[in-house]
Amino acid sequence: MAVGQAQYFYTVELSALEEHLSHSIDRVARLREKAIKRSDFQTADQIARLQRSINVAQSRITRLK
Repeated sequence: MAVGQAQYFYTVELSALEEHLSHSIDRVARLREKAIKRSDFQTADQIARLQRSINVAQSRITRLK
């Protein structure tokens, strides 16, 4: 496989991961809002920690690009 092809597939894979993480962040935000509405603050806190982890992963992927 040529270096150009490898770089292309690497970039495509990173883009797909970044898009997946973006959708995950949106979903986590909606779940957190629901937990807060139910006054389930422990779950909301856990969801917020998960969201921060996803944000870190997304920023690392962006740096790899």
